[in-house]
This record gives sequence, structure tokens and C-alpha cells, in this order.
Amino acid sequence: MSVPHSRRAWLLLAVALALPALWPLLGPGYFLKAHDGPHSLFFLVEFHRAIADGAVVPRWCTDQALGYGYPTFAFYSPLAYYLAEGFHLAGMDIPSAVKATHAVAFLLGLLGMFRCAELFLGPVAGALAALAYAHAPYRFVDMYVRSALAESLALGVAPWALWAFLRLASRPQRARLAGAGFCFGLLLLAHNVTGLLCVPVLMALAIAGCMGRRHGRLRAAVWCTAGGVLGVCLAAMSLLPALLERQYIVEAQWTHATYELERHFVYLGQLFIPFWGYGYAVEGPADGMSFQLGISLLCLAAFGAGAWRRRWLKLGSMSFFITACVFLLLPASAPVWGALRPLALVQFPWRLLGPLVLCLALLSGGAARAAKGPAQAIVLLCLPVVEGLAYAQPSLLLPAERASQPVAAVEFELEYPDMRGMTAFAQQYPQDSPKVEAYLAGEPVPLASASVPGATVRTLHHGGHVQAVFVAQPEEGRVLFFTYYYPGWKATVDGRAVAIEPWGPLALIAVPVPAGEHVVMLRFGETPLRTGADCVSLGAGLLILFLALPPRRGITAEQGERRQC
Repeated sequence: MSVPHSRRAWLLLAVALALPALWPLLGPGYFLKAHDGPHSLFFLVEFHRAIADGAVVPRWCTDQALGYGYPTFAFYSPLAYYLAEGFHLAGMDIPSAVKATHAVAFLLGLLGMFRCAELFLGPVAGALAALAYAHAPYRFVDMYVRSALAESLALGVAPWALWAFLRLASRPQRARLAGAGFCFGLLLLAHNVTGLLCVPVLMALAIAGCMGRRHGRLRAAVWCTAGGVLGVCLAAMSLLPALLERQYIVEAQWTHATYELERHFVYLGQLFIPFWGYGYAVEGPADGMSFQLGISLLCLAAFGAGAWRRRWLKLGSMSFFITACVFLLLPASAPVWGALRPLALVQFPWRLLGPLVLCLALLSGGAARAAKGPAQAIVLLCLPVVEGLAYAQPSLLLPAERASQPVAAVEFELEYPDMRGMTAFAQQYPQDSPKVEAYLAGEPVPLASASVPGATVRTLHHGGHVQAVFVAQPEEGRVLFFTYYYPGWKATVDGRAVAIEPWGPLALIAVPVPAGEHVVMLRFGETPLRTGADCVSLGAGLLILFLALPPRRGITAEQGERRQC
């Protein structure tokens, strides 16, 4: 008996089977002990504070670096926090907004993989591949062990980018070009590192799609290239500052010690052993977190590969990429990583597990061909679900109210001093701050001090991108803000622009202020580079919208005569 091919029924069944994995997100607790669990909360706090100050593109985190501030979102992809901020503005508290974003990422990946596998093998294969991808152990590592919000969303968007490029390669059209550019841009905006790691598989499968055409291969390749360029342009608002402003921070602190690539290789057995833990990755094979691919995913991919025999170009592309990923995960690949030093910002070779799982899940959809009826197909669908649910178990805690307040960033950095950011203008690492005591006591935070004896400085506004103080001093002098100097800061005294300069070993912002009573304001804004990047993204977004709209049809002669009448 053949399996019925009702697309909607199989899609709904896949969603229904996947929903139990999201059950832990509905409870009152939060995975605060997850590796990046605190980050996800106070990053959203910082993002919200910048939005509240009118920043369309938040870049500065005002409470990090012990209150000196740090340009986190100039380098960290923002899409997940835009989504979480939307949930927060809709009325959710900070932990619930983060959990809702994880849920969206999970469902996006499920639906995207369904569309990918369905393109080639039908809806049953789409449902199987979707469930295999959604329940891969690494997806739960990202959600419940690491709480890596940005990477989790990127893995949710990645199948959509793959689907969009496969469709574009099969039949180039302007609407499909818009879809490819849009999905790839979102992937890069979700997590630029994951997006860049997914580029090889996107390229390989797109090239295979172009080569598989009987005619118009070069034309299809040109359209796919245009889709990639369009996606990069859409993400320019994040990519260009991240690439070109690295000179303004001490980048080495994020690539050495615990972040060195050489400390995070995976050993071959770890890919197959069904170990699970909530600890950290360490040097050597005694890691406290799991790097397994999943028994059901591996078995389904092995059986499913046979269904791709007639699509040997795509099968070959995926097989090559899987082999390359496995090699780059292992210690034997150290010379390759060493030769490509710019890839040091990947930090962890095991991030390749994300695109690796993407390929394996796509292959696994082919195993649905073995089902002889609906009952057997449903049994196949349940295999990855049963295995995955064993890992959908976060360590939940009721978060303290302070975990969703600005003080959370300060408390985290007091506990982990190596996480305090430092700009390239500073000459020493921040050991303390005049703000720390006020943060911990829940009192108004002092923003600045005056160099003139007898002067008074009172805080008026302590926001994400705006700081304002009232200054009364008997003579002209310097007001020193307890904020890192960084390109983009502008100062005004009573509304008039004044020059600023870095001051002291920490390169804090110094503002010249005349005698008398004045309101001194700092505002973090765009530089020419950032403005240009924003314009490129805006232009790409408008072009994508234009391409997505159906073209206007010409007026026939008969229609013209009717209009004249």
C-alpha cells in the first residue's frame, strides 16, 4: 500500500510531533545555568535600552565592561534580539521573550527543512527530514545546554536559505531571486559565523542544482550568485561594522585562552556516543557537553542516501561537505585552521555541527521511501522524535528579578573577569568602575565627574545610547564620563555640539564644559561607515521588495481601445 501524499496532513503531523520538544519553554522557569543563559537575558536588556533611546540599529551595550559600555552589537548579529524585543514590547518579560525566540527558531527550522526535502522527495520525506533536523541533539544543545539564541535562530533560518537557492537554481525568476537574497540576508543577520559556515553547503548544492539543468546552467549560476550578493548587501548593516571596526576593540581577548580553536576540537567517538551533559567544552575528550550527531539521524541519513542516487550531483555535494565538516571537527585539521587565521573568530570548530546536521537531515528524508504505508511512515517519523525528546530537558530555575535588569551584566563580569570587554583606545584592562557599587546597591548610577574643585554633577538620564548629566561648576573644566571612548559618540553642551577626546588609561570620554550650569549629553550614533552600511541594507531591502512584487503586465491593444472609449 502506498503512502498518501497529502502535503498539509504530513506537515501538520510533523508540527504536532515536534511540539512536545517545546514544552519546557512553557513553564515559569528559565535555563539560567545554560552557558549563555545569562547573556541572552542581559543582551536583551541592553538591546531594549538602546531601542528605548531611539536607536533603530542598536550597537552599544551601556552596562557592559563594568558600566563603561561596549559595542557588542557592532559585532554581534542582531536579528534574534530584534525578534525577542518584539515579544518583549508585546508584553512578555525578558525570560519569556528569550524562550519565545527559541521556540520560533525551532519551528522555523522544522518548516524550512520540510520545504527543502519536499522539493525532491515529496511531503512524507519532508516531514521525516524536518523532524530529524528539529530533534538532532545539537539543536537541543543550542537551546537548552548553551542557550545560544543567535545561533539557534540561524539554524532555524538556514534551511530556508537552502530551499530558496535550490528553487532559484532550478528555475531563475525575479521573485525567487528576492527570496534567496532575503533568506540568505536573514541567515547572516541571525548569526554571521553560522551563516558563513553554511555558505559552502549553500554554494555546493546551488552549483549542483545549476549543473543538473539541461540548459541555462550559466544563467542559473549567475542568478544564484546575484542572490548571494543581494543577501550580503541586506546584512551589510551588521557585516560591514563587524569586519571593518575590529581595529577598535581588543579582538585577541575573544580568541585566546578558553576561546582558542585548538582547545575545542571534537574526537571522532564523540560524534557517535550518546552522551548528554550540561557542562562546558574543554580541551581534550572529557567535554561536559554532547557533540553527538544522534543515532536516529545517522541511521536515517545512511538509509535515505539511496533515494538520492538519481540526483547524484546533490548527493555528491552533500557527501563531500559532510566529509569535510567531520574532518574539520577533528584535531587532525589543526594545520588547516592554523593556515586560515581569520577563522579564529569561529572560536569553536564544533559550530560546524550545525551545517553538518543540516545536510544529514536532508539526506534522512530519503528514508521515507522505505515506508510501505501510512503506519510505517508514522513509525519512521517517530524515531527522531523519541530520541530527541530525551534531550529536550533543560535545567530550569526560577530567575531572580535582577537577572533581567542592567545589574545582571555587571554581576556576570564580576564573576567572570575575562568577559569584560576592552577597546583598542584603552591602555589597561578595567579592574573596577565608579559605577559598580551603585549597580549592586540598586541606586542611581553616577555617569561622570568634573575636574573643577567644587563642581557638582548629577545624573539626568542613563540610557542605552544616550547619557545626560547636569553640571554646575565655578570655572571652565573637563567633565569625564565613565564611558569608553568609541567612534560614534557625540557630545552636546546645552544642545551645542562640542568635541570629545579619550582620556586616561581607560580612554574614557572627556568633554570640555564652560563655567556655570549646563546640561551635558552624550549620544551614540552612526559613523560614515555605519551609515553607508545601513544605506546598503536599506537599498537591498527595497530591491528585494521590488523583485518580490509581480511585474506589471503590458496593456493590450484591445484594452487600450476600451480605455479610450
